[in-house]
Amino acid sequence: MRFEGGFQGRCNKLVDGCYSFWQAGLLPLLHRALHIDGKDSLSMTHWMFHQEALQEYILLCCQNSTGGLLDKPGKSRDFYHTCYCLSGLSVAQHFGGGDLLHKVIVGDENNRLEPIHPVYNIGPENVARAIMHFFKLPVPQMKNSSN
Repeated sequence: MRFEGGFQGRCNKLVDGCYSFWQAGLLPLLHRALHIDGKDSLSMTHWMFHQEALQEYILLCCQNSTGGLLDKPGKSRDFYHTCYCLSGLSVAQHFGGGDLLHKVIVGDENNRLEPIHPVYNIGPENVARAIMHFFKLPVPQMKNSSN
């Protein structure tokens, strides 16, 4: 994470708003894996990045005054960066889930987004519905490859 508060895709590259999700979305997965592995030193209220700094970068540097989000100041808004900046903002705002949910919201409550699943980039309730849907389906049969 750079001093601007955002993430860049590679070393010596500028911060880019879309990496708010591509980088920050990985850290809850890593946190979960380390927690399962018994790492007691992990925080149980924050991810392993500065959640407030990332929110500040997105809210202050990536918003277009007429709507949408962008790569970085001086760039044009687009759907790609709007999607992944919002997704990264959601990851930065919500730690954990279910009984262990800790919110970190920069600014007032109007800035709060709904939580997203860091793998599928949709709401956790939609992930659960999709899993239940596909769990009910029969396993497809493999066709004989010798035909």
